[in-house]
Amino acid sequence: MKRARYLGLLLALVMMFAAFSPAADAVGAGETHDITIVPRHSEGVTLSYDEAAFTLRVSDFYGLLKVEEDKTLRLTASFAQGWTYSETYTDFFRGYEDRVTVTGSGTQKTFTFSARRGDILTRDALDTVGIYASAAALPKLEINASVPFSQIGKEEYVSADFTLTLGTKQYSSGDYSGTGSIKGRGNTSWGQPKKPYSIKLSSKASLLDIPKTKKYAIIPSYSDPSLLRNYITYKAGLMLSGIDYVPKCEFVEVYLNGAYNGVYLLVERVSLESNKIDIGEATAEELTGGYLIEKDIDGKIDYSADQWFDCPYWANQSKDYFVLKEPEPDDASLKEAMLSYLTDYMQSVHEAILGSSAEPYTKYVDVDTWIDFIIVQELAKNIDGNLKTSCYLVKKAQDDKLYMTAPWDFDLAYGNPATTWNNADHTHNDYYDCPNATGLSDFMTINSSCPWFDHLYDDHEEFRNALTERYAEYRRTMIPAMLAMLDEEAAYISAAMPRDEQKWGVRFNSGVSALRDWLTGRIGWLDGEWLESEQIDLDLALNAAGGSLHFTTASPEFIGAVKDGRIAGMSGNAGQDSSTSSVSLTLAMAAGETLSFDYKVSTESGYDKLLFTVNGQNKLTESGEKDWTRYTFTAGSAGSYTFVWKYEKDYSFASGSDCVWIDEVDWSGGGDAGLPGDADDNGFVEAADALIVLRYSMGMDQIVPNERNADVNDSGTIDAEDALIILRMSMGIE
Repeated sequence: MKRARYLGLLLALVMMFAAFSPAADAVGAGETHDITIVPRHSEGVTLSYDEAAFTLRVSDFYGLLKVEEDKTLRLTASFAQGWTYSETYTDFFRGYEDRVTVTGSGTQKTFTFSARRGDILTRDALDTVGIYASAAALPKLEINASVPFSQIGKEEYVSADFTLTLGTKQYSSGDYSGTGSIKGRGNTSWGQPKKPYSIKLSSKASLLDIPKTKKYAIIPSYSDPSLLRNYITYKAGLMLSGIDYVPKCEFVEVYLNGAYNGVYLLVERVSLESNKIDIGEATAEELTGGYLIEKDIDGKIDYSADQWFDCPYWANQSKDYFVLKEPEPDDASLKEAMLSYLTDYMQSVHEAILGSSAEPYTKYVDVDTWIDFIIVQELAKNIDGNLKTSCYLVKKAQDDKLYMTAPWDFDLAYGNPATTWNNADHTHNDYYDCPNATGLSDFMTINSSCPWFDHLYDDHEEFRNALTERYAEYRRTMIPAMLAMLDEEAAYISAAMPRDEQKWGVRFNSGVSALRDWLTGRIGWLDGEWLESEQIDLDLALNAAGGSLHFTTASPEFIGAVKDGRIAGMSGNAGQDSSTSSVSLTLAMAAGETLSFDYKVSTESGYDKLLFTVNGQNKLTESGEKDWTRYTFTAGSAGSYTFVWKYEKDYSFASGSDCVWIDEVDWSGGGDAGLPGDADDNGFVEAADALIVLRYSMGMDQIVPNERNADVNDSGTIDAEDALIILRMSMGIE
């Protein structure tokens, strides 16, 4: 009778819980649901698999996904002529390579992944599964100028002939042959060996399916060893819902006057055209617009040729200006009137945003495009993306709003180690609020280097909320696509890269790997700032399976994170110069007992270091790039041992992911096995623990953080009998 009464009480608890829980088909914390995986593939690849069976049953787990079944997923990929399987850049459950098999010939391969119950995955790991191929040949762009290229400068166009021949990938626009002119372009990039050029065709033409235009550019990305930073920004930017124009681009191999000059990005130049930015042009009768404006700074402006006007703030090291890119009126008085109008207009924008006028910022700020702009720039942590330079804005006719448009120039973004400076200036902005461009943390655009973004984000909750909502939307759409296209396009151009590497000395594979690691880490940091997610418990992240060691950390704290398919502890001071992030553990150990752990390092070699100390004595120092490695300490005598893992950063610069990771900490002494019955590991045995165990045993798949505590009858399984015992324990009944 008592047993029935307790079971009845348990069932009543379950019913009460259900009454206040989401519907059974809703996905909530700990609930089990099926995820359909849709593998991606590049051109030249055809996939065959059972779409209905390409699913995994998972439950939510600290914002991650816990696999709730053993299952084998299998697909076959066929490769077309001219396309070769790219093992380096294919992502078929990356991080679980020990359970992935690839079999077959050069033209057809079968991929198999064996998932296991208890595996921890990120949603990104499922969203980015893809099979990719490299192209035997990229499009070939031959440019024959009327003078040697050594004589071509940035000021004057030189006549040239252009021939574009398609490679392995086919475009409906086909081959091209025509005339036009060419000149140099860029600022810092013009001084580099592999130079960028502006192209002006004699008549509009579509090259590589880019909409018809006369105005193209070829971008060398000399400072970007991956060559992908601009590409992934422009391609992912096509998925933005606010900004309606992003430049179109494709890769080409360039020959200058017959000489090979490397892999370039062919991109349409930003301009007012009906198939680009279609807003018309301002006139003497209609000074209110439309205008295409570029934000720039002193040192990058030709004061005699550019249509420049004052910026209402000075935030960067060099004085801030705007440049009217289009229209370019021949009438000097009309030009003066336009620049005068825009100077006054920008002052009104400035005062409304800073709250120094009675006008609301919404009169001037197009919220949708500004939010998109901020998200794109913060994803890339673009050193120039805080309205410093190469940022485009549009003012439409009879419309007070200022629109962001055409994200441009991301060579030095995404943690590029070539970016060794920040925008800090003691005189003209908050010096201590300007972050290093290479670290994973800190806002680059939302800071005092541009007062507009700083005030909008800090002072207007509705703007901030709209931004985080948009980021959450892109987190499931644009951002996984960006991660996938990084691998897809790296695979596409990889066969051509040895020629570029031989000429220019770049290290393409390591450049792509560093970009992927940095972007993954940056997304993780932004998730923590902009998404409502449950932080991964640090003890859970650091302990080996079944372990119950308790760790202590101090700010900037180690945090629980996902790395390479595992939950691990990650240092929390990326991008923070002259800082230390640490985590510690104290144990009473017997002689001969061991403490073992895995570690991984991605830091500036020789300067930013992982240190492991025991009772103050250093036992391990690592820096640079080091994959997961096991380390074991053995106690020489009985006593108290304090273990400290530290990531120490010096006063400048960062490299790699600027992080260290610790995982699988295991004490051979076993330590405290935990509190029997404490299924949720909160230090108490309560009716809630009984409810958790009962739901789990009934297949409702409530997460049980410590299954060893839940199996109180030591039967080897978690069942209703355990739930009954725990309920009695919570009621003080023996």
